[in-house]
Amino acid sequence: MKTTTKLFITAGLVSICAATSASPSSNVAWTVETHRLVKGADAGIGAKLETVETEDVNACIDCHGVAGAEPDRDKHPTLAGQVAAYTFKQLRDYKDGKRRNRRMQEAVERLSNEQLAALSAWYAEQPIPEVEFDPDDTVSEDTLKLVFVGDKTRMIQPCASCHGSRGQGAIIDVPAIAGQNVKYFVNTMRDYTEDKRTNDVYSRMRIIARALTRDEIKELAVYYAGLGGRQGGSGLIQALIDGSAFIKK
Repeated sequence: MKTTTKLFITAGLVSICAATSASPSSNVAWTVETHRLVKGADAGIGAKLETVETEDVNACIDCHGVAGAEPDRDKHPTLAGQVAAYTFKQLRDYKDGKRRNRRMQEAVERLSNEQLAALSAWYAEQPIPEVEFDPDDTVSEDTLKLVFVGDKTRMIQPCASCHGSRGQGAIIDVPAIAGQNVKYFVNTMRDYTEDKRTNDVYSRMRIIARALTRDEIKELAVYYAGLGGRQGGSGLIQALIDGSAFIKK
């Protein structure tokens, strides 16, 4: 009888641990209501919210710059031109503890879903900016192939298949990466590699980041940084023309 009881208790503990480890990477569900919330958000409210600060929380512009276009390039991402649905998901993930950063969690913990959506709409309305990067940095042809062709031997899909031919982002949870500063891009990929960031659905970015070399990640960061401010054209041909300027000779 005692043995049977122990087995039941052990089985229960295993079930609890399994349920905990299998928790979703995000609590955001793209229901009809969530779509409507983000699509109908008031960007004007977002413009006001980005300047609001309190005694214990900085304003958005203090770290990300006005309209999200001039961030502190050592630590913070460019938000201008970001896909609204992606920004909303990230803000919710911070609020829910699915993505961890103390300052961001403090910044969003008092904001409603409507306010998070308004901020997302405001940043989405801004043009993807030009960003600074080392003009001596170049991109190898092999790395450029990762953007448009991928690498079947490592099961790496082309970056453009998800992020768009110009790095403009797509659909719901795929961010714009054009115009992103180099250091933030590299640090983000490192965080995926080291499981410091785990809010990517189906571990998609963690899998890709682990398959890439450090040099490839750095060159991809340079390539997409260089696409900032170049969103006037469109399509694969224009993207290839833009990319050719970075190829190592």
